[in-house]
Amino acid sequence: MPAMTPANAAPPTRLPEGTLFFVHGANETSEGLATNLSRIEDQVRKRGWDVRVVAPEWRRHSGLRLGNWRKALYRGKPATIALSSLPTGVGKAGVMRLMTNYFEGRRESMLDALGAQLLADVMGYQQHRDSVQDVLRKELTKAAKAARGRPVLPVGLSLGGLALVDLLGSWPEAPVEACVTVGSQAPLLYTFDAIPSLPYDEAQPPHLPVPWLNVYDSRDFLSFVAEPLFRRTDGLASVVDLRVHSRKDFPRSHSAYWDLAPVWDAIGTAFSWKRTEPLTVKEARDLGFEARKRPVPRT
Repeated sequence: MPAMTPANAAPPTRLPEGTLFFVHGANETSEGLATNLSRIEDQVRKRGWDVRVVAPEWRRHSGLRLGNWRKALYRGKPATIALSSLPTGVGKAGVMRLMTNYFEGRRESMLDALGAQLLADVMGYQQHRDSVQDVLRKELTKAAKAARGRPVLPVGLSLGGLALVDLLGSWPEAPVEACVTVGSQAPLLYTFDAIPSLPYDEAQPPHLPVPWLNVYDSRDFLSFVAEPLFRRTDGLASVVDLRVHSRKDFPRSHSAYWDLAPVWDAIGTAFSWKRTEPLTVKEARDLGFEARKRPVPRT
């Protein structure tokens, strides 16, 4: 297929159609998945899209079981903290706002506090990767068959984004044309060399066989940027980041994506993406698309 150019690659005016294949996070309960599914379906209907939403409960059918690590913590009587500098009557919501505002620009410090959760995610996924991948591969194949030639766009939330990019990295012939990760730890875990199908390489990072859009919110401390990690020294790029602004305090920011119009605008665009010959970086950024080719001067 010839490379798309700005002249022939204008975003389609028709509404998205096909199947949205939602890959939930690792700690999702059945009730939580039902709630997320309802929120996603409401947004799809609101926009008049001809899109069917499929949300397999992959954690339940895989071997992954993540317990409540907080139960392993010593719980002594907490020391008194002076809040004399805070306005009178500041409650939990106010404290969370202060914390979120403080750590938004100090992410390295925040990782110390999130270390246990990230450790649980890495160890749990690595231990049960085969069963997770088996479930997702079967469910995605089933969804593609039911779609009867219409596009299937997988969208992975949180650790579901890690499972998704790992799946596509090891399955180049997967029946999809693009993928989306939302609020995902996948970029960070890539730096830990914890994505088997995408081994860490600082100089020549690997890339997925399909376009990848990574959505993050700087106020969501479980979301991470991917572009700097996958930008190759030869000028190749393999993922496009999209920053959104929920203005929610953490941890509510981690579940606020489905209420943001820019997220749905991006998902709508991703439904139109196709596997193509490489684009220049400029063309890719203009389209919100990935690029794997060194930019060349225009004459």
